[in-house]
Order: sequence, then structure tokens, then C-alpha cells
Amino acid sequence: MLTSSRWKAGTGRGDDYRAYYEQHLKLREWGPEDDNGERSLRKPPLALHVEIMPQFRDMVYKSGDPLECPHGEGTRLLAWTTWAEDPYEIERRMYDAILAVYGNDALDLRDRVDDARKLARAEAHIRFLIAKKNAVVETMEQSKQFVAWGGESEIDAHQRRQQEGWLEAKVETDRWYLLGFDEQRYSTELKLYQANGWHKKPKNDPFHHPKLEASYAGVNGGELPHIDEWDTVMDHLRAIVATHAQWAGIERSDLVADDFFDGPTSPPWEFERPTGRRQMLKNRYEDLATDIYREALKESTTAVYDILRVIAEETGASYDCLQERTGLARSTVRYHVARLAEAGVVKRLGNPVLVVFVSQALLERAREILREVRPEDMPEDMEERAEERTERREEQREEQSTDDEPAPDSASDPDEIGFQYLATLSASLADIALEYDRDRLDDRDVRVRADELPGRLR
Repeated sequence: MLTSSRWKAGTGRGDDYRAYYEQHLKLREWGPEDDNGERSLRKPPLALHVEIMPQFRDMVYKSGDPLECPHGEGTRLLAWTTWAEDPYEIERRMYDAILAVYGNDALDLRDRVDDARKLARAEAHIRFLIAKKNAVVETMEQSKQFVAWGGESEIDAHQRRQQEGWLEAKVETDRWYLLGFDEQRYSTELKLYQANGWHKKPKNDPFHHPKLEASYAGVNGGELPHIDEWDTVMDHLRAIVATHAQWAGIERSDLVADDFFDGPTSPPWEFERPTGRRQMLKNRYEDLATDIYREALKESTTAVYDILRVIAEETGASYDCLQERTGLARSTVRYHVARLAEAGVVKRLGNPVLVVFVSQALLERAREILREVRPEDMPEDMEERAEERTERREEQREEQSTDDEPAPDSASDPDEIGFQYLATLSASLADIALEYDRDRLDDRDVRVRADELPGRLR
């Protein structure tokens, strides 16, 4: 299927500017007949999209700035395809498509600029049984923490719990070497995902099961890898996938075959597994255990101790549960949970939020610590503290409601975070907005005087 679109550059300036067009060559196949006996084109599993772009020295952007032609004048070809064994297979597919559409005289490979043969994107993946998904998610979370903990690196990581969504976890960084992998000049993304509607598919359908994929997409400055570096790039991606699979306990029998992956019968990937992760994991959890000790042993307040205890007892707790069982104000709960999350002790999942320890190992360690720091503390003791906190808040509200001029909420109770006027704080409005964005404040934490506001803001 051949289409065209307006190219980013052309000739002329001002009113005389005329844009050139680029061509899009896409591989399509006929789908099955519908109820009316009609068929439509669809993208096949083995996809191909070739972009054909003009590159001439007298071309300019609409702004008048000249178009850069780093490899000289000619035509730039960019091919996107799936399931290629090597870069030469990608080129063959691209050339075959061009020759089939434009004729045998359309190409002369003797004119090809070798330096321009670069890798813009590459990926490697495995598919595995859904029963191992939680172990993979936890392994990826550990890697995210190690990279951030080990080097204060630029890292993008997030997790979402969605019943029908596809993305389960993602970690992107250019510092995988902190985990023992070979250093690379490009950023690599590792993600775990499933097809939309996977839960509606039978277990014998490959798309019911998750996919672990490592991908590289461009470089942060510098040149793209040449196709001669294909093996190096792919070895790096396969090492990241296979290593995380091993760390998560995935066996060959757990692999699932699909149209382009042989599952348990697929050829083995040869890679050198990074060492030292077990010691790194131990050191990291010892650091987190120290944070838990420090928080639980605070003499000025039992608030954090009670929050940690509820999370440990419930194996994860919502804000409503934490507020009810501790007797703390919701703003206080959110404040301390945000601090614990920033320290890497807990994480917040889903919406509504569920607060959990970052791993099963740390959950067990936290239970030991909480028993150790307050061995005499009984369930009824925490219930009494919760009742006392609730009563104190109610008394403060009653006292404030009887005053002619309402006073700022006091923070005399060490377990409570009180309200104060902006003038008495060292923080600015920008600081407050930042804390709001970080989820350390919510709508219940900010008061606005409404009687002086214009009608449109009330």
C-alpha cells in the first residue's frame, strides 16, 4: 500500500515555499470476509513500513532554515519491520518492497552510503506463563531501586495495575551497568505487558500470557549504532531479558510459544549473567531495614510505627484502612506514606491507592523489626492510640468552632499535622504546589478563604 504525506522540508521561501512529499510503503494483507462478504486490509504480524524521504541541499524548512543532509544528497530510506533475524534481512525486505512497487531500476546499491546504515530501534523478548508475572514485576522493581540507589541516575520507572490494561511494569535507564551489565551509550527499556483483553482469552492462547521485552530506541546524543553493531546491541537486549527472567525464577518450561517465538524449544541465548545482585539485594534491604528501625523507634510519635504495623498486618492497606485503624488524620497518613515511599520502603499501587512494602522480603523483615522495637505492644494498645487521636481531633474541631475568630489548627499533638496560615509558614505557594504534585498533599490539606473569592472561583 503506497501513500504520501507532506514532508518537513521543501523549496522556496515565504509565500513561494513549496513542501515536498515523502512516500510511505506499507505491507498489508487481506483479512477474512465479514458478514457482508467484504474483506478489508490489515497489518500482518510480519509488518513492514518503508519511509522514502527526499534529501537535497537546496531544501529548507518552512521557517527558511536549511535542511541538514548529513550523508549528502539523495533519498533517505527508513524501514520499520518485525521479526528480522539480522539487519541485512531488514534491508532485503525494504529493497524488495521498493523494487516491487517502483520497478527494477529504482535502486542501485552501488550508490548506497554505508555510513548511513544505522539502527534506529531494536528489541528482544520472551513470553512466559502468567503464573510467573508477579515474580517478574517484583524483580523489575528491585532493578529500578538498585539503579536509582546505586547512582542517582536518570531513571523512568512506573507500574500500573489495570484489569484490562496491557502495561504491568516498565524500567528505562542508561545505567544498567550499575547492575553488572556491559555499559552502553544508549538507553534501554525493559517492560512487561500483556495484550488488551488478555483475561478474556483462554489459557492455551499465547496472548493470555505476558511478554517481557527489552528495547533500545535511539541515543541521547551522539551517533546511532551502525548495522555492524547489530550483534552487540541484540546481545545486550537479550542479556537484560534473560537475566531478569532468571532472577524471577522463570524456567524453560515456563516459556510460551507464539507465532514468532518458539517458547520452550527456542534456541538458548548465550549471555554472561551479571554477578553481585544477591549481595546488592542484601545491602539494599539492610539500608531499608535501617529506615524502618529509625521510623518505628521515634520517641516523639507512634504514628509511623502504627502505619507500618497496619501495612505489615494487612499485607497492604488503603488510605481508608490506615486512617481508620490508626485514628490519624488522612493528611497525616498521606504525608508519612509519601515520606516512606520516597525512602523506598513502601510503594503505592493502583487507584484507589494500596500501600504495600516494596517486596515480600522486606515485608517479612518489617514484621520482624516491628515486633522487635515494641515487643510489649498489643493490638489493644494500638486501638487505644487510635481512639485517643480521633478524640483529640474532635475536641480541637469543637474548640475551634466555638471561637469568634477561628484560629489556625494547632499541631500540639505530635501525631497530627495541623493547619497554619500561609503567612506563618516558610513555604511559598510554589512550594505547596510542588508538594501537591508529589502526592504529599491532597484536596483535604489545602484551605481557601471562599467569602472573598470572585464568583467564578467559588
